Amino acid sequence: MKKILVLIILYAPISFSEDLDLVCSGEATVTDSKVSSSSAQVYGQGTSAYGSGSTVTATDRQASAEVIFHLDDGFDNGFIQLPSVMRPPIGGKKIDKFELKNISVTDTEIKAEFKINFINKPKVTISRVTGKMEYKAMASPKNFSGDCSVLDVSKKKF
Repeated sequence: MKKILVLIILYAPISFSEDLDLVCSGEATVTDSKVSSSSAQVYGQGTSAYGSGSTVTATDRQASAEVIFHLDDGFDNGFIQLPSVMRPPIGGKKIDKFELKNISVTDTEIKAEFKINFINKPKVTISRVTGKMEYKAMASPKNFSGDCSVLDVSKKKF
């Protein structure tokens, strides 16, 4: 009986890793777009002309945000969940979870990428030493910087 137990222990796949869930609170740089319209009528030498136009202006601002970062057991798959303030109007407004790609996990750092739309493919780096998340992208939201802590999804807050 002892030999069977030893064989089972030796040949059974043992995994000590678990899913990793983080909540990262910080500031995001987001773009606000505003559309303004104008019209004019010009008179001169017995004739008049009318014209109208629209102008779109984009301004960046800082917004408080919380990002959820999840890696499955084994750290091969995962997702990032963005709050509505960080989701762009094109390709991401209705979607809040994005699949992580090119995941790299070391003793000191976690790196991953994800795709929001055809333009926006952010890169995420999390320090496993300090808990700091840095998020960089070419389009809005352009960046996010926050402090991460472990999120225990087995316990409900209320």
